[in-house]
Amino acid sequence: MQTEEARVQETAEGEERVTDASGNERRRALRRKLPFGRGAVLVVGDRAHIVGLADVSVTGAYLTTRAPVTRGETHVLRLLLLPDTIELELQAEIVRVAQVDVESPDHPRGVAVRFQDLNEKAVARLRAFIGRGQAAR
Repeated sequence: MQTEEARVQETAEGEERVTDASGNERRRALRRKLPFGRGAVLVVGDRAHIVGLADVSVTGAYLTTRAPVTRGETHVLRLLLLPDTIELELQAEIVRVAQVDVESPDHPRGVAVRFQDLNEKAVARLRAFIGRGQAAR
């Protein structure tokens, strides 16, 4: 996708490098969008909330949920990565909460999380899972 407004390049590390018309650059991890119904579990204190997994990257995810969370909190997100049936427990910091209304078709009510303290094994498993989604396109 190249326009006068923004250019997107994929790096060897599996990230996108976005350059706007002013020449400002930012990087973002490739994301895998998932179909409705794909779930995960967000553990908030002693309660487990089933959440929808709208998309995921090696840096974070967007979860469809109405769980009572606040920006800045850190909770445990349990993901089941198929087809290998590998369960990951990830520390997830809440970075954005959208509970009032639907932001867009890609971001209904829910929360954006950033993964904290991922080990190399977790990063490798997430990359493999995301890569399978990219190959299916």
